[in-house]
Parts: sequence; C-alpha cells; structure tokens
Amino acid sequence: MNPLGKLDVCAPRLSDAEVARLLRTDYGLDGRLRPLLSERDQNFCLAASDGQSYVVKIAGAAEDQKAADFQILGLLHLEARECRATVPKIRRTRGGASSTTILHGETRHVVRVVSYLPGRLLADVSPTLSLMRSIGRSLAYLDIALSDFECDGDQQPLLWDMQRAANLLPLTTHIPDGVLRQVVLDCFDDFQRVAEPQFAALRHQVIHNDVNPGNVLVEENDSGSVAGIIDFGDMLRAPLVVELAIAASYLRCDDADALAYIAAFIAAYDRISPLEDVEIDLLYHLLRTRLATTLTMLYWRLAVKGNDDNYAQESLHSESGAERFLARINAITPQALSDRLRQECGR
Repeated sequence: MNPLGKLDVCAPRLSDAEVARLLRTDYGLDGRLRPLLSERDQNFCLAASDGQSYVVKIAGAAEDQKAADFQILGLLHLEARECRATVPKIRRTRGGASSTTILHGETRHVVRVVSYLPGRLLADVSPTLSLMRSIGRSLAYLDIALSDFECDGDQQPLLWDMQRAANLLPLTTHIPDGVLRQVVLDCFDDFQRVAEPQFAALRHQVIHNDVNPGNVLVEENDSGSVAGIIDFGDMLRAPLVVELAIAASYLRCDDADALAYIAAFIAAYDRISPLEDVEIDLLYHLLRTRLATTLTMLYWRLAVKGNDDNYAQESLHSESGAERFLARINAITPQALSDRLRQECGR
C-alpha cells in the first residue's frame, strides 16, 4: 500500500469542455462551470440552465470504485433516513444511476453530481457561542443518522484517518522548525501511548471525518445557525469520538478562555447524542493529535508539492492559527479539559 495514502497522487485535470460534454450527455445538464479547490479530486460548481446549482466531483485516480460507491451510498442513506442535518443530495443520471465515469487518457474516473447547498463558509464567519452550539447539534444529528450505515469501502487508506496517525511520523521531517517538530512528535507519542490502545473498546461507526471551516455552511441571514455540512470525501468508519476531536480542533478561540468554543460545541452535541466518560477523557489527546496531523500534512505538502500547489497555499493561509492553538491546548492539562467539558455537559 502506498504509505502516503492517496495524497501524493495528482488530482484529475479534465478540461471544462470534457466535463460539460459529460454533464450534457449523462445528466442532461448545461450551464456555467466554476472550478472548486480540492485536495485530491477535481471539483466544479455548475450553475445550471435550469436555475439549480450543483457540485460536480471527479474522483482522483487513486480512488477505487468501492470507495466512491461508499461515499455515494452514504449520502443516499442520509437522505433515506431524513437526516436532520442538511447535507448534499445525489443527482441521478438520465438512466437513474447515482454516478457515472469519464475516461481521461488511460484513466477512468468516477463522477458524481450533488446538490449545491447555499450558505457562507464557517471560515468566513465570525464565530459565536450560538454558532458553536448549532455546529454541535448538526453534527450530532448527522452522526445519529450515520450510526446504522454499513457498507464496503468504509476503510479507505487516508493519512487524515486518525487511526493511522502513526503513519505520519516519517513526514514530520518536513517541519522546518525543530522546536515545533518536537512538539508535534510529542503529540503523536502521546497518541500512541494513551489514546490508540483504547480505540478497540470505543464506539465505532461511519463518520464524516472532516468537519472543518471549509465544510460547514452558515445561514446567510443567521450567523448563529448552521446551513449544512458538505464534502463527504474523507468519510470512513472510526471511533465516534474522533469525529468530535476533528471538529473541535478547528474551533479555535483567541480569547482568554481557549476552550469556550469547544465547550459550547461539545455540550450541544452531548445533549442530543450523549458521550461516554471515556470519550470525554480522550478528547484532549485526540484534539492534540488532529492539530499535529494538520501541521505535519501542511509542511509535507509545502515541501513536496511546492509553491505551485494551490491547495497547499490555501492551507498555509487557513491553518495559520493551528500552531498557536496547539500551544494553548498544550498549556492545559488533560484533567482540566475533561473537567471543563463535564461541567458544560451538566455532569
């Protein structure tokens, strides 16, 4: 297996004309295509002539049919379950299929079209406690709807999979600052000693696995309410608490109380989908693991892909606060974080 998972494979590079032709032939859709930034796929927003908007996702060469089907079936499952969190819906082809394929050179790529959800990215909105609570509720509803989803392909090899965090250790050599590199290594060591040995006993299910500020939409006219959760490309089966740790790692409060946003988010989630005590106790360690992962992947991508990689440059901008937030979390003890979360959850 490729030790870098899927991330060292170039994204597809189909022309607008190729994509437009496929959409017209297979979906009966015409309109204006706009490229969307993606880590390993090629994505477009289609403003269709029927007045609707869609996201067109062309899977990278490293994604096999089983993984693509898993993501599609996950969205279909959420629709069938009438998930209370708003998520994209699959647009079927003219023949009723949930996806199609396109041949580019000698490679065949899976193509799927989903509804475009309106709203502002969380990354572009000033955070509030009410918004953090809304994120907690939305994610709880999403995870409840996914709790009985089972499908082949739910173990795709991603380095963003926290269960494989140890695989990142060789990539830490790309972190140029020696002090930061050691901080990251300490986080991974803590993960292997404390968190990883407990994974087998935790609740497992399919999770979104990437609830970050680029995948959460906020209502246009209500900055305290979530409009939707998008991009299920990293979805997989993992301990449920990993879902929360990932989302929490992006709720970075710059005020004196570094845990204000995380506490509001966790408490709102817990009221709808109660957490187990062991899960609360692991959040400190998993939060640090995700921040260490973010920094490792950022510096690896910058070193390997270079300045011409648009995704790496965007990540450099969007993750500018990850190092600072990790330092603030490191200044808090595991017990202090657990006590704070239990208090917020009314325990």
